[in-house]
Amino acid sequence: MPLTVLVLALYCLLPLAQAEPLKVVYAVNAGGDEHTDQNGIHYEADPLNVGIASDYGKHLLMIGRVPEQDEVLYRTERYHTTTFGYDFPADGDGDYALIMKFCEVYFDAPNRKVFDVLLNRKHTVVKQLDIYNQVGRGSAHDEIVYFKIINGRMHYEYEGEIETSDVRNGRLRLDFIKGALDNPKINAFALLKGDVSQLPRLHNTEASERRAEPEEEDKPRAARPRDNQQHQERIVRYNERPAQRGYDEDEDEDDYDLEEGEADVPQRQHHQQQSQQQPQQQQSAQGSKRTRSGPRQPNPYSMDDSSILMPVFIAIGAFIPLLFCLCKL
Repeated sequence: MPLTVLVLALYCLLPLAQAEPLKVVYAVNAGGDEHTDQNGIHYEADPLNVGIASDYGKHLLMIGRVPEQDEVLYRTERYHTTTFGYDFPADGDGDYALIMKFCEVYFDAPNRKVFDVLLNRKHTVVKQLDIYNQVGRGSAHDEIVYFKIINGRMHYEYEGEIETSDVRNGRLRLDFIKGALDNPKINAFALLKGDVSQLPRLHNTEASERRAEPEEEDKPRAARPRDNQQHQERIVRYNERPAQRGYDEDEDEDDYDLEEGEADVPQRQHHQQQSQQQPQQQQSAQGSKRTRSGPRQPNPYSMDDSSILMPVFIAIGAFIPLLFCLCKL
């Protein structure tokens, strides 16, 4: 009897002993300086030289859906006018989670910035990411990708099928793919290894999660209800923390459409009037010109009032001597 109890105890403790503690393999604050978040994850300063490092998000008063301490991770970014990416180390076989952090700090409408994310040069882990369409402007959005490395090969589940790729020289590659709508970007990312069930989540919110379970590739994969209904439930008020507004998943979709943007109503009305008055100009701009993540530059060829009135002043100056001569005659 005591031997049976001992065997059962060892059997129950075996999964706990096998679970590897969660550790940070690599983390970067894109476009910014080093930072340690509230979960103790240390993000290195951005080492990349390609693309453009931007701190345009610093003009926002606050970043929604994230603790104030970690807003810095969403205020800076790196973007590029073409596809770009990072090389970073893996840590042998095991379970991994890649956390990618995004925040739309410039556009005020959906379908203005849309791009894909490619992992290890093969796996499209995020398709057609539209940050504004997910959470609005000035709000944090995390994408979490789960995968495994087994015998030096990466395993990732996509639409019920297991995709594999080689981990070359112990390193992985993360690419942000240029699409037809503006430029790809990233605010920060972190690669963690171990017990992914202990993964820290975005404060009081859900993240978009993408799993890989190669040990169950023969089992049918249940559908994940994330695209439509859950997609609408994650839309929050513009630039507002969920802790202050009391996030309610049962609110009607129309209520979100009315509430989104209450923090900056005049600015949004101005953009709506422009879109109604100049629809053709907006369509042509999407096809020929790409608005970058930073602010627009002023037109150096625009004319001011002084240039318009200059010919009038010259004519008056020439007429006065002529009038004086006529009076002498």
